This record gives sequence, C-alpha cells and structure tokens, in this order.
Amino acid sequence: MNHVRYALITLLVLSASLPLLAQSDNGSVVGFVKDPSGAVVPKAKITLTNDATGLSRQTTTNDAGYYVVPNLPPGNYTVTAEATGFKKFETTGNKLDPNSALSVDVPLQVGSATDTVEVVASAVVLQTESAAVEKLVTRAQIDSLELNGRDPLFLASLQPGMRSNTTLGDFTFSLTNGGYAVNGARSNDTQITFDGAPALRTRGNGTSIGVADVDSTEEVQILTADYDAEYGRASGGQIRIVTKGGTQQFHGSAYEYFRNSDLNANTWARNQSVTTNFASPFRYNQFGFNLGGPVIIPHVIPKGKMFFFVGEEWARYRNAQTQTQEVPSVLMRQGNFSELLGPNIYYSTTKQIYDPTTCPSVGSATCVPFTNNIIPASRLSKNGLAILNMYPAPTPGYLSGNQNWIAAASQPENQRKETINSDIIPGQSDKIQFRRTALAYFELDPFDQGTNLTPKEFNRPNQAGSVSWIHTFSPTLLNEARATVSLDDVYIPVITSAPGFNRQTFGIDYPYIFPAGKDLPNKVPSVNVPNMYSFSGGPYPSHSTGPIYTVSDTITKIWRNHTFKAGFYWERSGENDGDQINVNSVPGGSNNQNGTFSFSDGRTGLGATSGVAVTNLALGLADSYTEIGPRAYTIYRGFLYEWFAQDSWKVTQKLTVRRSTSRTRRCGAIKSSSIRRFITRVRLRKSIPRPET
Repeated sequence: MNHVRYALITLLVLSASLPLLAQSDNGSVVGFVKDPSGAVVPKAKITLTNDATGLSRQTTTNDAGYYVVPNLPPGNYTVTAEATGFKKFETTGNKLDPNSALSVDVPLQVGSATDTVEVVASAVVLQTESAAVEKLVTRAQIDSLELNGRDPLFLASLQPGMRSNTTLGDFTFSLTNGGYAVNGARSNDTQITFDGAPALRTRGNGTSIGVADVDSTEEVQILTADYDAEYGRASGGQIRIVTKGGTQQFHGSAYEYFRNSDLNANTWARNQSVTTNFASPFRYNQFGFNLGGPVIIPHVIPKGKMFFFVGEEWARYRNAQTQTQEVPSVLMRQGNFSELLGPNIYYSTTKQIYDPTTCPSVGSATCVPFTNNIIPASRLSKNGLAILNMYPAPTPGYLSGNQNWIAAASQPENQRKETINSDIIPGQSDKIQFRRTALAYFELDPFDQGTNLTPKEFNRPNQAGSVSWIHTFSPTLLNEARATVSLDDVYIPVITSAPGFNRQTFGIDYPYIFPAGKDLPNKVPSVNVPNMYSFSGGPYPSHSTGPIYTVSDTITKIWRNHTFKAGFYWERSGENDGDQINVNSVPGGSNNQNGTFSFSDGRTGLGATSGVAVTNLALGLADSYTEIGPRAYTIYRGFLYEWFAQDSWKVTQKLTVRRSTSRTRRCGAIKSSSIRRFITRVRLRKSIPRPET
C-alpha cells in the first residue's frame, strides 16, 4: 500500500506542472576490498549511504574483491565495508561527481566486527576509472566565483579547450548558449542539458531554452572528449547543469544583488547632446529565495521517503538604449534639396538633381536640372513625401559624423527563474526523480528595426523538465528510465498604438497589391535609400514554439569485473513556426507584408532618374516594390534514434579497459499549411506595377 501511495503522490506532483516527461547525470562508486597483506577480500558487504537523503544501497565484493554500485545520484557518500574477522570500515565525505566513476578502495584491518575504523575521504580524488576529459565545477566553486549576471553556464570557461566570445566578466544574464566551441569543433556541436533535458532550442541560432539559477545549481559538468557512448546527441562537447535536490534537513536562503547607474560615468557620445548628457540609466536587481528539505505527512509520507527543493529568482533590468541614425533633413521633407549643392552629410561631393522626364540616365546630355535643387510642388509624390516624413525628424543641434538623429528610451527586461525538484524513494529498490527548470523572459525593445516607430515586445516562457525512475532488480542488475520535455515558446507581439503601425498618421495611403491576409494593414513599409538609414517596418508580430521530447532507457549489469551498460535514446523535436518568412536575401525580396521600396541614384535600366535616390523617393520613382504574402505556419519535425552498448572492464587493480559502440539515425519532415500560397505571392520588380509613391 505504501508503494501505491507514493506512486499516487508522484502523479500528483507531475500533474501540478506543465508536461514534464535523456541522458542520466548519475555516477557509480567502485573499488577493491583488501586485507592488511594486500590480498583481496571476497564477499565483503558494502553499503553506500547518501549523506543528504539517507538513500542506502548495498552490494558484496566478487571473488576478485571488487565491487560496483552504479546509477547513484551525485553527492557525498558514506561507504562502509564489513567482513568476518575484520573491523568494520567506514569512510565519509566521498564526493561522487555527475557522469563519473568514483574509486573507493577499502583496506580492512584484522579485529572484531564491533570495532570501526573511520576514515575521512581526501578532498581531491584523481579520476582513474575513465579516460574522459572533463571538468566539474563544484558548489563550493560556484559560491566563490563572481559571475556578472549570475549565469552558471559560463563556468564552462574554466575548462581548457572551451572557447567563447563571452567571458566570466561580461554582463550576461539572459538567453544564450555561450557560443562555446569545444576543442576546435563548431559551437553548434556543443550540447547543453538541464538535469539531462536538452536545453538548446531547435532554431538555427541555437540559443538556450532557459537560464539556470545559480543558487539552485549544484554542479556544472563539462565533458570535452572521450566521454562514454551513453552521452550522445552531440558531436562536440557537453555542458551538463545539475540542480539541487532536497535533503534530510531544511535549508533555505534569500538574497538580492543590484547595480545602479548612479555610480557610472557618462559616455563621450552621449555627452554630445543636451538630451543625453547624463549617464545612461541602468538599474539591475536580481533577487530570490530557495528552500529544500524533507516532505513529511504523518501516516502518509514518513521521513526519508520524499524530498523537495524550490528555487525562485527574479531579475529586473532597466537601462536606456541610445539610438542614432542618418535621416532626411527638414528641408528635404518639403521637396527642397538645396543642401546637396554644398557640403552635406549625405554625400562626399555636391549633388545636382534633375527632372526625370528629361533624364533617362545619370550623365545623359538631355538631363535638365531642377532650379536650386528644389522640386516643384506639383511634381512631388504625395506618398513619397509621406514616407520622407515617416522618418524621425533630425535632432536639433545634434550631429555626429553623418548621424543627425539621436534618441534614448527605456529598455526594460524582466526575468523569472523557477526550479521545482522532487525525489521520491518508495522503497530500497526504487528512486523517482523529478526536475523542472523554467524561465519567463520579457523584453521591450523601443528601437526595433532602428527607430522608435515600431517597438516590439519579446516574451519567452521556456521550460525544461525531466522525470526518471531507477529500479534495482538486484545488486548487480539495475535499470534507469527517463523522459524529458523542453519547450521553447517565443511570442513577439508589437505595440499597435506606436506610430509605425498607423501609416495613415503620416499620410501614407498607397494601395496594396495583395490587400487581403495582412496581419497589420496599417503598418508602415520598409524603405531602402542609399546614404541614409534604411527604414524597416519589420516582419512582426509572430509566434513560434520549439518542443523537444525525449525518452531513454539504460540497463546496467555487473558481472565479475565487468560493468555492462546498454540503452536507447529517442527524440522528437521541431518547430511550430508562425514567423514571417524572410526573403530579404532574394533580389527585390522583403520580409514586410506591407511592402518594401528600393531606391537608387541611377535607377539603371528604368529610363528615368533625378540622379539622387532620396529625390527619386520624393518624386515617387522606386527601383522596385515588393510585397510578401500572408505568413506561413510551418511545422518542422525531426526524429533522433540512438542506441549504445559499453563495457567497463577492471582487468587489474591498476588497469581499466572501457569499450563502447553507438549508432545514431536522424530523419525529419516539413509540413506547412501555407508555404505554396506564400511562394505564389512573391513578386519581383519587373513583374508587378509599382504603386504610386
């Protein structure tokens, strides 16, 4: 009945969260038991006890005096050995690292079993059971090292062979994969996991699905080369973050870290304008708490059967983003381009503009100039002037190089990290482990696409979770089953009250080629003008998700001096992509449903030009105009199948031979509800009539 009761409690814990159904971060303890003469002692009773949870595992030495206790969660262990005719041996403080084998040899002394020889383990143990090149960053090191932004991922920089463009001193607190290239491999080949769950999004930029909480992180394991076959999925190195679990005693803490611009000096560039002659506002507060311990419910859950750990952390980042651009002058917005006849910020030489009805190409003998570079009002394009006035107005008194507009605005970023962990021990033969790491990330970008006309919000409620079940059939036969879910949700809404999403406020009213199916019919177009800021209305709003589901199982068999492991790993991952498809790389392409205008000085091959791109805009003479069709909802799916088999053979007390093999199969598919419709609605410049601009 107790087992049933604990199983029901497990189901309740799992159902209280989002779906949270990989590879193990467990290790093993091995060693020889010897008498004072150095001879091995067979059939000695070995007991390992986890110091934090009290979890106990027993085995006996074989005829060679050798023992193996596999599939142990990382932590500190007490090892005891008992044999007839010898004193009881006990060694404490034996630190087992994730994904590793700890060698604890036992020297027995002749005497009564009622006597105990106690030994405290060495603080540093040389790894002799594996050829893996790895580095463990312990909890003590995490506490001692300063991290600017407090992201434990960057502790990987402590391992030789790890190359990243970001250092421990850089301010990094949000979503990133660290850009780590391991031993010369590509950064895309590096795997990151949170408690065995994949923590890299499936999209091409490969950034992280979440951000671990430093105070909820127990250890960071970095595997760079020659690690076991069971740790697959990636062809490069691996960064495996292991979070804390509960213990037999209650432990907790609360904290806050902050930075403030009142302690900062202003930059030289900001001092050039009276509107920004103060230090850029910077406010960063990071605060939270964590609590862990046993779960005890009288007559339901006795002590030592269930443990919990909860960590919550919030970050509030307030800084002012400064943006500069080169924009049309006040006179240009009226059709007056006389400034180009003298020194100006747009061209290195003076520029004369011509009547395009007389000028088929720049330098043609028939070109007649406009008097004083002023275009008659009757010749100006209504929508052309409207687009010129869509650009932000120049900042009075500001000029830095060719930049004549500057603005500053708040860029708030909010972040909440959540760690919920539980360990359930229904009996000596079973251990159930539940881990969940979640991140809620919000950012407001006031200058998305380069100006303050089209701000956007960035919302990512990400999470990675795992559940594992270790069952001991006998001291020499164990099985570990694991399932994980990693969810990468991205919501990019826009602030529709902003000017850039209301083109009518500027007087823009040209008709669309494809008026139906637009997300925001009143969003401004994108405009490409040489020697001036290329204005972009952008592709947003959008929404996409990237789910990753994994299931794995590993069986361990100990036979004589061999430790055999075999298992499989299955993964289903992909994207539910609701982003606007971007074809900017295609000549005449666009990522804006509401149109992209391109202008040039010469308008080569089009038979008319004023000689200057910005005046062609004022006259309504575009080189090309492109509209992209309705957004496509594209579904990508990939499947990964892996299996492995490996053997760790203790040939002698000083020689370990490890043999392994693994196979990987990948396959994928793409399904889209509107990809065909999208393709038929792309139009290049020579196949569409240009709207009046």
